[in-house]
Amino acid sequence: MSFACLFVPDFLVQAVLRHELELQDKPVAVLEGSPPLTKVVSANGQAKTVGVEVGMTKAEAEVCPGVVWRWRSPAAEASAHAALLDCAWTISPRVEDVCEGDDEKRLDAVVLDISGCERLFGSPEKIANDLRRVAEDMGFDARVAVAGNAEAAICAARGFPGITVIGEGCESVRLGALPISSLSMPAELLETLGRWGIHTCAEFASLPDVAVVERLGQEGRRWQLLARGSHSRPLLPKEPPVHFEECMELDFPVELIDPLMFVLNRLLTQLCTRLGMHVLSAREIAMTLTLEKQDARSKEVPQHVRRLRLPLPSRNSTFLLKLLKLDLQNHPPRAAVTMVKVVATPVKARTRQIGLFLPLSPEPEQLEVTLARIRNTVGDDRVGSPKLLDTHRPNAFRQDRFVVPEPVTRATSARECAMAALRIYRPPLPASVELHGGKPSNISCDRASRKVLALAGPWRTKGDWWSETAWAREEWDVLLKALRPKYRSGSDDEEEETTLYRIYRDLRLRRWFVEGVYD
Repeated sequence: MSFACLFVPDFLVQAVLRHELELQDKPVAVLEGSPPLTKVVSANGQAKTVGVEVGMTKAEAEVCPGVVWRWRSPAAEASAHAALLDCAWTISPRVEDVCEGDDEKRLDAVVLDISGCERLFGSPEKIANDLRRVAEDMGFDARVAVAGNAEAAICAARGFPGITVIGEGCESVRLGALPISSLSMPAELLETLGRWGIHTCAEFASLPDVAVVERLGQEGRRWQLLARGSHSRPLLPKEPPVHFEECMELDFPVELIDPLMFVLNRLLTQLCTRLGMHVLSAREIAMTLTLEKQDARSKEVPQHVRRLRLPLPSRNSTFLLKLLKLDLQNHPPRAAVTMVKVVATPVKARTRQIGLFLPLSPEPEQLEVTLARIRNTVGDDRVGSPKLLDTHRPNAFRQDRFVVPEPVTRATSARECAMAALRIYRPPLPASVELHGGKPSNISCDRASRKVLALAGPWRTKGDWWSETAWAREEWDVLLKALRPKYRSGSDDEEEETTLYRIYRDLRLRRWFVEGVYD
């Protein structure tokens, strides 16, 4: 069996820098703690070169020239660790999440089982190179080690720079050159071994087994097996994620939308790259903006949450950025933004076969952007497809999200072709109606007066009596000379066309209206 370990040195710094590419070549240090106890918890190689050390106070580290300071971000670390797992899943489905430490989890390494992957990806050396390349695409400067067991791969990745491939049975020799601190053992045990004069893994591995157990117990025996590279254990694989999340805390509150777009662009680019590693697309995008507190005494953190349901699955970051920008313009946050989080709900990527004999339809992405721009102009509740409500109230409908329907071909009966359609006026036309024997006899509407030639009705309906939207109406179908003739002739003797109208009386308002015309 073969195992590979993907390790990111100075993980706390790299978790911050993967979203700030302009700082990759600059000395950067990460701070934690409240003044005056603010200390350096991580620093990249450039910062260490100018004299920054982990554990320094901020006052001591500020003496070093040209260092860029960033605060530790647990949210960014969690996103970076999830991205590290995604890199491993591109090679093998059996990936273990390595978390260890005294009082908090270390998220800088993952282990994967590459047994059998040689047929797909090539030799262990090629797999290690592919892992490092994928990690670089995600913004990590990572180390990769391959060994016969998981613990040996972890120790080699932490101890050796670059790419390390250890042949089967050579773990003890290769790991023997590493310092004993590369095993990440407790500080008390390191201090004890230092007093014994043990400084390398080879020296620790050469100690008698019985003497180690007598003095250090079974825990010491486990560390000795790690130093020999012979500690084997089953891998505990982790399930792939249900949601993909990227988060970034801002150094200063942002009030304008345009600067916020730069942050969203970086987050969406990383998110779509991770989705592509799993051959997935986003079906829904949820954006959570943490806002600046208006009242310092309040304990609640205000948030601005927006959800976008996409018409079709997509992992096009440019398209998603346009939708989020248009949505923010229509629903801007009420305060300055201090943190941005974007969550994608994944589904299988869509496949599409264009028919040779079908007319071209608009691209769903372009159609969605167009609809978003229309919503910004006329409002969210005025864009979509009308859907009738389950009520007898006339014209009761709501606007549902517009989706391009699938083409359906079905036969149309002669009866369906002969049915009349009611073309409704919106709003209905106010009218004045003269009654004779309780029935309409003459109608005045739209500056025209017409005699009723024939009629049918009445149909009385009412509903929602328990609410403020109660309604009651009396409907009639009447045949008149057209209120708005389609053709006008200069001759007064020519017979005018007749049209069938729907009129009704609002029984609550006691007013008449022309509701529509039958086509």
